[in-house]
Amino acid sequence: MRIDGSFRKILSIILVFIMLLTMIIVVGYNNFIHHKNTVIRQQQEHLLTIAKSISRSLDVFINYKTNSLSVLAKEPIIIKALKMNEEGQVYYRHEEVLETFFEKYKDEMERVLFFNNKGELIYQYPLMNSTNGKVIEDSIINRALNSKQIFISKEYLSSPNQFSIDILQPVINNNEVIGVLVNTINLNKTYENLIHPIRPGKKGYAMVKNMDGFIVMHPVTDQIGIESIKVRKKRFPQNDWKELEELNRRQVEEGEGYFVYHSKWWQDAEEELTKKINAYTTFKKGDIFWSISVQMDYKEIEAPIKGTLVNTSLIALIIAVFLMSVLYIILKMDKKRKALEIEAKYLKELNKAWEELIKSEARLRHSQKLETIGTLTSGVAHEFNNLLCPILGYSEMLLQSVDANKTMHEDILEINKGALRAKELIEQILAFSRDDATVPKFKYLEVNYVVKESIKLIKSILPNNIKIVENINSNQLIFGNSTQLQQVLLNLYTNSYHSMKSEDGVLEVNTEDVYISHEEWEKLNLPNGNYVKIQVKDDGAGMNEETLEQIFDYYFTTKETGKGTGLGLPVVRNIVENHKGRIFVKSQVDVGTSVDIYLPSAEENYRENLNEF
Repeated sequence: MRIDGSFRKILSIILVFIMLLTMIIVVGYNNFIHHKNTVIRQQQEHLLTIAKSISRSLDVFINYKTNSLSVLAKEPIIIKALKMNEEGQVYYRHEEVLETFFEKYKDEMERVLFFNNKGELIYQYPLMNSTNGKVIEDSIINRALNSKQIFISKEYLSSPNQFSIDILQPVINNNEVIGVLVNTINLNKTYENLIHPIRPGKKGYAMVKNMDGFIVMHPVTDQIGIESIKVRKKRFPQNDWKELEELNRRQVEEGEGYFVYHSKWWQDAEEELTKKINAYTTFKKGDIFWSISVQMDYKEIEAPIKGTLVNTSLIALIIAVFLMSVLYIILKMDKKRKALEIEAKYLKELNKAWEELIKSEARLRHSQKLETIGTLTSGVAHEFNNLLCPILGYSEMLLQSVDANKTMHEDILEINKGALRAKELIEQILAFSRDDATVPKFKYLEVNYVVKESIKLIKSILPNNIKIVENINSNQLIFGNSTQLQQVLLNLYTNSYHSMKSEDGVLEVNTEDVYISHEEWEKLNLPNGNYVKIQVKDDGAGMNEETLEQIFDYYFTTKETGKGTGLGLPVVRNIVENHKGRIFVKSQVDVGTSVDIYLPSAEENYRENLNEF
């Protein structure tokens, strides 16, 4: 059985470990997925913020360029040059102004052009040779001349792998357009200055496409000017580009958002499709309508999260192993504790048995003493009985010779009654000392009379510091033995006296007629009917629960050695039960003790049933 129990415990530990580990794995995995999704969503929001920031930067940049060109168009030298050109005169000072303007902004500019109101080129810087004689489309120049407003052209391929835009500023004098200034912006330079420094992750970058899908700005110049989806399909026909097409559709139709898709990095064209995160927004200015997108490798976000998962899993495993070790130690300690408890219980039972043996020997010696005392008492009782005979005889003779109205007659009657009680008590002593005890004589009694007689006897014994309070209210008879009932009451009075003798106290004796209903008989363990209740109360030292449970045990006493036999209350209970009654004791330490005795009343309609006594 011990092996089976150990195996069962080990199996329980394993099952608990598996359940705990499973719970940790499930909770950990769910937390990982939640954390992963949260981080990715935050990263997507971050990339979208970057894309919006690029859009705002481009807007600020172009606004700055238009403002600079607007200031240049108001220069007196520029206006004078156009007037002199219209008059056919030669003027060169505007060249210096335009060269200075270009040199100031050459990091972003490709060229600066100066046209008259006929759309003829007056001057350009830096000087360039044009094979077709066209430096800019006439329609664009005419648009600026006719609108009287600054105009930003759509992007165009100014050279292989390079897009440019033109900012056209009409030169106005007296509310008439007399010429046009053109600032050509190199978008590759713009990308290098504004966008290229933004690199999300190791491989991530930002790029700009137009609404036709052509790449306008890209970190690799070879990618500029190509249609991204067509080129990739042509170069890698074996791959599925549906997700890239979906991204392109969203960029055109939705304008702003983020998307997870699979594509290739331009740095690693030979590798398999890579999972990416892309955030995109739009940029509109003049004829410009671009899609700005920022992308980064999905693995760069996922890798640290997976690392966290591994570390968390290791920590969880260590915790689980630690908890199981603690559980194993606890079970081992519990097993040891149970073994110690069994041993302690055995020793306790052995000690209890030894104590019972000692008590039994003490009871045996006490019984032998009582037997000896009983034999001696029997002889003394016979002698007392012989002495009582002349007292009874002479007292009866005196009662007959003395007038009943005289005080002496009452005194002689008390002597006679006392002698009769003494004779009955001696008979009970003789009955107690013999094995074949005679049955005491029962008769109908008034409880009030018996109680009052017992109080008379105890008053002569009690000291002055103990007050007796009487509440004698019973009107019913009982069927019993007066001497035995007085023995019961005197025993209870004596116990109350001993609990109060060190200080002032009150001994309260109450009698009343009660009816025990059907609901109360189970609680009191008495048949329902009429009863006489005798109550003896004191405000003495009281008893605790442990003492209260033992007061009816034979030879149990709270008195000092030699001052108590431990037979008083057991004899009291036997007498009460012989009268078909019950005794109940309630006590509280430092409050007092209350003893309630219930004796069945002997009304005329019950007397036939009481003949069994």
